[in-house]
Amino acid sequence: MKLLIVEDEPKIRALLSSYFEGHGHEVLTTESGEEALTLLQQHKPALILLDLSLKGKLTGRDVLRETMQRVPESKIVVVTGLVEASEEEFRKLGASGLLRKPIELDALSQLLRQVGGEPPASA
Repeated sequence: MKLLIVEDEPKIRALLSSYFEGHGHEVLTTESGEEALTLLQQHKPALILLDLSLKGKLTGRDVLRETMQRVPESKIVVVTGLVEASEEEFRKLGASGLLRKPIELDALSQLLRQVGGEPPASA
């Protein structure tokens, strides 16, 4: 499966990328909302992990809205450290789920199974 990780914190981006590559996925990464939209158009990833608090012209909310307009069938998991972030709010905008920082890999695996993005366990 092809994934797009949109995260402005290098350590988190590297952790997520390593995790998914270790499960056999093709991973694209960016720290920019603008580049995320370009990668979305070029590569059509099956799943997008989107940091809510991006630096730059486009916020995570902007990228979420724009993605749902361009590719409404996209599966997007919003990643945030904001306590006040509401999963219901992001589901209304089109997100498939919400993952809170600090990221726990067990919680990530569980959420991905729910949205259909987790590979079967290795034998």
